[in-house]
Amino acid sequence: MTMSSITAKLRKKNQEQYRLLGICIFLSALLVSSFTMMFFSPSVQEFLPAGGDTRKLMWLMLGVVSAGCMIFTLYGSSLFFRKKSREFGVMLALGQEKGELGRQLAGELAAVVGKYVISGLALGIPVSYLIWKLFQMMVVSTARIRYRLGIGGMIAGFLFAAALSVCILVLGVRFIRRANIMDILNANRKTEMVREIKFWYGKAGAALIIVGLFLAMAVPQLTVRLFRQGMPAVWNVTYLFVLFGLYMVVLSVIGHSKRGKHPEKYYNNIISTNLMRFTARQTTRNMCVIALLVFVMVTSAFWGMQYYFGATERGADAPYDYSLHFPAGENQIGRGEIEALAKKYDVDLIGYEEFQSLELIIRYTERDMNEKKKYFDVEREKLASFISASDLERISGKTVSLKEGEYQTVTAADFQESVWVNVNCLNEMISPVTQEGMALEFKGTAEFDNLAVNHSDPFTFVLSDADYKRVGSGLDDAWRENHILFNAADEANIYDFANALNEEYISRATVLSNQYELYDAHEEELALAAGEAYGYAGGIDLSADNPQLLDEWKYAPFSKTLLQAKAMELTAVFVLLSIYISVISLTASGIMSYIRSITIAMDNRQLFEDLKRLGADNSYRERALRVQLRRIFAYPVAAGCMVVAVFSLFLTYFNDMRLQAFEMKMLSLEVFLMIMIAGVMFAVYRVSYRRTMQIVGAEFKK
Repeated sequence: MTMSSITAKLRKKNQEQYRLLGICIFLSALLVSSFTMMFFSPSVQEFLPAGGDTRKLMWLMLGVVSAGCMIFTLYGSSLFFRKKSREFGVMLALGQEKGELGRQLAGELAAVVGKYVISGLALGIPVSYLIWKLFQMMVVSTARIRYRLGIGGMIAGFLFAAALSVCILVLGVRFIRRANIMDILNANRKTEMVREIKFWYGKAGAALIIVGLFLAMAVPQLTVRLFRQGMPAVWNVTYLFVLFGLYMVVLSVIGHSKRGKHPEKYYNNIISTNLMRFTARQTTRNMCVIALLVFVMVTSAFWGMQYYFGATERGADAPYDYSLHFPAGENQIGRGEIEALAKKYDVDLIGYEEFQSLELIIRYTERDMNEKKKYFDVEREKLASFISASDLERISGKTVSLKEGEYQTVTAADFQESVWVNVNCLNEMISPVTQEGMALEFKGTAEFDNLAVNHSDPFTFVLSDADYKRVGSGLDDAWRENHILFNAADEANIYDFANALNEEYISRATVLSNQYELYDAHEEELALAAGEAYGYAGGIDLSADNPQLLDEWKYAPFSKTLLQAKAMELTAVFVLLSIYISVISLTASGIMSYIRSITIAMDNRQLFEDLKRLGADNSYRERALRVQLRRIFAYPVAAGCMVVAVFSLFLTYFNDMRLQAFEMKMLSLEVFLMIMIAGVMFAVYRVSYRRTMQIVGAEFKK
């Protein structure tokens, strides 16, 4: 029998190790390439504002996806080389040269890696297309969200596959250089030094997790609110307390054991407990990585839910479905044209209202932040909208009582004050024509969402009828805005009506309203007088095809129908990518847990054979293995869920020091998501349990 035939027989006998490595490579290439093809799709890139937080977050998620897939593939590779060492040992014992074995291994790796990488990359295109089509069914299908394959996504997927291949080949070279007969013979006899793990490790670790999250998430918010001081970037190192705490918790459940009050339980599980203690270091590292992957998958889904609810809840409480505001001097759409459109699309108009607002100069106080992240008050001047008390009373149906010299601030129904500006910020109101100033007394807030969304910065204000009439008597149309409010019956073709109304409104816009959202004529005047450039000058692309028009245009119309449709488009892209990251993290967790289970069974096969010779029946061996596998699967999932639960609670509460209804809904959905993850991991546990029982030679019982 030749060396080639011996090598072929050994390879045929160990086909499972090649198959497992191939599955890891294939899944990594498939998941990452399909993700990059969606992320770098022109349709997605058009939705993500350049330089925005959403785009930065998606880049972070792309890094997490790549790292997660790289980790579980390299972990699978380590098991492959662990099994491969037996073949090397046999061939070295028969006199085969290490160099020749290295060349054979390089050829095998090249064939396996090349085959599965190419398969994963090739399948990435149809998978990304099918996922996109499923996503498209969730939102209003428009030309802007059609599937478009970008060359950037293909290049990114190829680069990841190349990096993964290089890492596996490097591990192969490292394995060949270190391989010798004595190391192979003693590989399974090596154990870690068993150190005593104190009883307080677990409690101290849990305390570190909570303290670390509190320091990292709560303290910065509290210092801003209480002391008007932001924390430096270096403060983020407090997240390391969480990592240290997680390591201590996992190490405690693995390495700490004592008889306690129930010695019979201790002795019944002494085999499984000490099996983990003899590999405590590598088991702890493995379980910590799985716990972090659980954290990533739940956090990604939570971010997606938070983004979705935050966007779709915006404007949902507005009393009017549609609100338009535009310069009074502009010949815009009126009641007749709106009623004609409604009739064309069989939509019934309800509660139609019109009124005017005044654009007046205000001196107000807001906060700024210096280079040392210290907040300080500063007085500014700009234009703001003012409406009369009688108009607000008529359109809102609520009583508004104001005397001369008094004002109210219009806010949304769920408004929460921020550190930047207060509702009683107004110091003085000034006529832009006469330059006459007037100090006003703050008399609380008036809730009306239609005037709190995209109308006036920092707020829209309410004046008494007498003050409104007196100040407005000297102002022409240049300092006035017209407002139109109405509701429409929710018919089947309401979207077509809203879209037609939006297009008609945009087509009638002139240079008078062609301004960026943050443009302010008075601020521009002050900047030019000081010899400074004004950053918000210039016009905007007033086209219905402009995807950023509703976000960037000062006079963008408010429509619940279009707002919800746009929110669905924007959030569905983000939610889709977030959920996909969760799926990838879950896949990585399942594969790593499975591989760890197989490794434990292989390393302790001789031990279970010795237990059988000593008289241990099948039930005892089965229980010893089952207890250990349950810990491998249950502890990382529980630890990851514990960290993400505290993280999510702190994130939602300390953001504005309250828990809103939709945030409670998100937290409830997060608990449901954790249950689903536990169910998936339990299914992987059952598969792992069956396979490990076969490896140790015990009889599997359902």
